[in-house]
Amino acid sequence: VIKVYSEDDTSRALEVPSDITARGVCQLLILKNHYIDDHSWTLFEQLTHTGLGRAIEDHELVMEVQSNWVMEEENKLYFRKNYAKYEFFKNPLSFFPDHMMSFPSETNAAVSHSGILQMFLSSSTYPEIHGYLHAKEQGKKSWKKLYFLLRRSGLYFSTKGTSKEPRHLQFFCEFSNSDMYMSLTGKKISGAPTNYGFCFKPNKSGGTRDLKQLCADDEQSRTCWMTAVRLLKYGMQLYQNYMQPYQGRSGCSPLNITPM
Repeated sequence: VIKVYSEDDTSRALEVPSDITARGVCQLLILKNHYIDDHSWTLFEQLTHTGLGRAIEDHELVMEVQSNWVMEEENKLYFRKNYAKYEFFKNPLSFFPDHMMSFPSETNAAVSHSGILQMFLSSSTYPEIHGYLHAKEQGKKSWKKLYFLLRRSGLYFSTKGTSKEPRHLQFFCEFSNSDMYMSLTGKKISGAPTNYGFCFKPNKSGGTRDLKQLCADDEQSRTCWMTAVRLLKYGMQLYQNYMQPYQGRSGCSPLNITPM
């Protein structure tokens, strides 16, 4: 039995199979509440203690998400709409500003924006996202502004200005064993320099000291980093999640996109 909260903080207990996905829970609640399914209903995870939250990806297993919770933390699952969930497939232009991207030298400099998505989804090439972020120093209260680079192998920062030379790059974190959360409390809890915080939390976490905390200077920058990490972590799975509601309806794809 899982407990799911609505926007107005009322909750509902649901009996579900142990292998149910986030999309499965949403479909169940849409049926029970007689809602219209416009494909934007999403399950959110809110970590009450740390003021962090994230949209659970449609394919994730809800029991696995809950298995990472610490008993006394009173974390919650929320059922609400998230129109921006797959917006980057429809409008990549607004998600990936030119000044934050560079491409492998072998690709043509003028990559189209649908080309960017194809690069994210392919396993061979990968556009590099780069820019300044504030990082919280491990075990300290202070934040440091550093130049970060996102690559397929993980997130790195430069120890020497904006140098991308391998000897100046220091590993910050990888994504396969951690989840990315957005800070819901702004500057309040973590003393961050801006309100655009996000962080990486190891799946089997020992608590807040293991969080890799970052914050961006503006919303566009944070959205770019977070979208790129989602694409990097889940790749083609995200595209399948996005296309799933349209499968089996001939000629009814959202953009009539040819399969990438």
